[in-house]
Amino acid sequence: MVDLLPDSPFMNDVQVRGVITPETVAVVGVNFLGISERLDVLLKVCREKNLFLIEDSAQRFPPVSSNKPLADLVVLSFGRGKPINLMGGGALLYRKGCVTESMSVIGRYEVSVLAMGFTWLFKRWIFNLLLARFPFYVLEKLPGLGIGDTTFRPLGTIRRLAIPEDLLGAGLRDFQQRPAIDRLYDRELAFLDKRGWKRLGRGACESRGYDSYRRGPRYAILAPDHEARDRIKDALNSAGIGVSAFYSRTLPKIEGLEALLKEGEFPVADDFASRLLTLPCHEDVRATDVTLIADTFRELSRG
Repeated sequence: MVDLLPDSPFMNDVQVRGVITPETVAVVGVNFLGISERLDVLLKVCREKNLFLIEDSAQRFPPVSSNKPLADLVVLSFGRGKPINLMGGGALLYRKGCVTESMSVIGRYEVSVLAMGFTWLFKRWIFNLLLARFPFYVLEKLPGLGIGDTTFRPLGTIRRLAIPEDLLGAGLRDFQQRPAIDRLYDRELAFLDKRGWKRLGRGACESRGYDSYRRGPRYAILAPDHEARDRIKDALNSAGIGVSAFYSRTLPKIEGLEALLKEGEFPVADDFASRLLTLPCHEDVRATDVTLIADTFRELSRG
């Protein structure tokens, strides 16, 4: 683990070099909330050290490496809250030069087929019902459910899941047809740049030839301080807009991980987590919602 660069979700590449040991086999670059990591910078480190570069694109689709040959392996997720939501499963993409090595490992794991019978269809109906604005708002307020909390659950087994092509195709089409709420947020919240807030991802992707409008699950903003973040968060949630501090704390501070992670100080990441605010990007967000969000920021953000 390494710390972040200031005011960004990007890993400190100087620290990456410093933690590499003879036992290191790969560097994992995470596309945080759809914002692409600096894979070109990490690739240089990996090639110098003869390491694999893994692009964690669970929160971004398509991955950066789909049109720029950067990562050796790419991880996709099709779980809830992800760009393509199939209620579970995912995909591992590997570079053509890694076919033999990859298949020799992948072939060790059992394959199960996703059965789209009555039980699955009923679960999907319940899932979609609870995602609607009012039911989700009610669930979020119920004590003990922990809706939206970040928790750690150890991975007991690894298995492969055969997802029907029709289901995957439907998920892809839904993603492609979904309105790009990011663009509306960009236009309506541009004034925040002059008030000490930072809209994460703006400009960082284009400068490296990446497309910043590959939609992620949330629109990320960094507040000038913890108090300003919480003031806006409380006001918007009271108005029925589902904003979130997202993870809200760094990995070493999540229950269950203390014993697994090496001790270390990550002050930049701690500061980042304390100021992060994310806005919803799902298909139920309307232009009137974005206007309400912008008006709330104008009233409560520092001028």
